[in-house]
Amino acid sequence: MTSYEEVLEQINAVPAGITGDDRTITWLTDAQVVGLARNSRGHLELFLAGGQLKPRTGTVKSAIHYHTWHRATQPPLSANRILLPALGHFDQVGAFIAAELLREQADANLERAFAVTEPLIELAIKRLEISENAILGLVGELILLDALCRRADDLHVGPVVQAWDGWRRSARDLTWEGTGVEIKTTTRTTSSHAIHGVHQIEPSAAADDDPGEARLLLVSIGLHSAEADVPALSIPSLVESIVKRLNATGASALVDVFLTRVAMYGSEAGIGYEHATMSNEAPFTAPFTVTFIRSYDMTDPAIQVLRRDDVVAHQHVDAQSLTFRVELPATINLNNPVAGPRRVAEAILGLQT
Repeated sequence: MTSYEEVLEQINAVPAGITGDDRTITWLTDAQVVGLARNSRGHLELFLAGGQLKPRTGTVKSAIHYHTWHRATQPPLSANRILLPALGHFDQVGAFIAAELLREQADANLERAFAVTEPLIELAIKRLEISENAILGLVGELILLDALCRRADDLHVGPVVQAWDGWRRSARDLTWEGTGVEIKTTTRTTSSHAIHGVHQIEPSAAADDDPGEARLLLVSIGLHSAEADVPALSIPSLVESIVKRLNATGASALVDVFLTRVAMYGSEAGIGYEHATMSNEAPFTAPFTVTFIRSYDMTDPAIQVLRRDDVVAHQHVDAQSLTFRVELPATINLNNPVAGPRRVAEAILGLQT
């Protein structure tokens, strides 16, 4: 039987495909039932050769595809392909799934082995999805923080970095001089975002010990996985850019504080990026291009979303427990949203002319 360690060693040697549909499948046993490959972006795929499998869970059903692949010197291959989440450079997860399938005798009876292993596959994919969302969220927050550091004058770079609260559970991702900032990141082509509680789309009200917010800006950031050899951003490059700006503006005393906060981001999802030791490790090195960055003034009555007043009339509903999705158009009116990293940074810092 092939062990987890043996599978992981084989995975480390699996080459990426040269073009979009090109694959080099590494079969883990001579039976050629369980195999692994990488697509042209380096994302890991699990191939299960044979008849079409029928998953019971929605998570696995959406991740598995049955297809016939044509081969240059061999007969066509019919196989089930499980594509791990887009940032799934987690080779250990792929090795775990493959080793479990082999342990359950997939070579002899793939259908049975898959049925027994499916709950583990589902848990693994869900875990990757949580980590993927955390990584996308961190990239988005660092993109905005980097834009703010670039636009702020030297005196305010340190306070801007200190104002970032998105690294922990907090009411706001960032607050600057009465302006609340909620940062939402998506890989969709539109500003489509999950909202968790109406407080995420409304300014906080003043209270005895809190001045409240004069306005709330929802910053919508669209990301796309970058192709090879295309200028792109990554977590290490963004962190390094912010650190350089801190050092250049006399705020080097805040570098360690900032790096500690970055490491704490997403720790509940199991990512925990340590810049000093992980700057060359996947999935943190995943490259992205920004497809859009928009700042929506959520106090604009033209933005028609659920408001607190829509909910408080229903006294048996907890307004903060509501989860829903907003679909914000690229244009509300002439001044809303503000688009582009520099203009968004200026809007937050109050530097608009």
